[in-house]
Amino acid sequence: MNSVMLIKLMNEGIPLLLLIGLSVVTYRGLKKNQFFIAEREDLVRRYILFRGDKQLRLKVYGQENHIQRELLKTLSNSWKNFKRSYDQYQNAFLANTARTKILLQLITLGLLANSARGLIEESYFYGFKDRFFLAAARELLYYVLVTLSFLLLRAQARPYTVSNGKAAKIDLETLFFPNNLANDREHEYLYNEFSPLDDKGAGDGKEDPDPHRRVEGGG
Repeated sequence: MNSVMLIKLMNEGIPLLLLIGLSVVTYRGLKKNQFFIAEREDLVRRYILFRGDKQLRLKVYGQENHIQRELLKTLSNSWKNFKRSYDQYQNAFLANTARTKILLQLITLGLLANSARGLIEESYFYGFKDRFFLAAARELLYYVLVTLSFLLLRAQARPYTVSNGKAAKIDLETLFFPNNLANDREHEYLYNEFSPLDDKGAGDGKEDPDPHRRVEGGG
């Protein structure tokens, strides 16, 4: 095989291999991230169902002190277990995103190096003529896929990260335990509705001041 044929194979083969690698890395990275997102959302749904069941039991059987203590202990432990699993999915998502981004950057550097080699070769043998600019335009086409890969990864990760690149931790304590509403009389009905653990009047024979809950419980 002469040198001319070897150069042609390099010019065609190297970018093809790099683009195949880019496609594989992008596909696997996005698919794995989607798995973590789906698993985390399913975890939240399961926990909401579990917590709702325990809160219902607490409302029905909470008049007995030992049952109340057991249910509160179960809720406390379940929250810790849920939060640990949730954070594991979040960290796995961020780690996979960072790893995929690094691999894409390395492949992009390889493409840039190959493009520079090809353009230097064109300018050395043929000068800055039409052939050189056609070669430059062809090289630019490779970076359409590169740009698309980075945009897809960014679009997928953006809802779960903040502008400085750190994890956008969802304040789950605020979601399930809205303590900031506890002292706000204007929003007290929301706190009582979604966190009946602090509803000390429930089950003691007193009329419930929340008309919505009376409607629900009066059936």
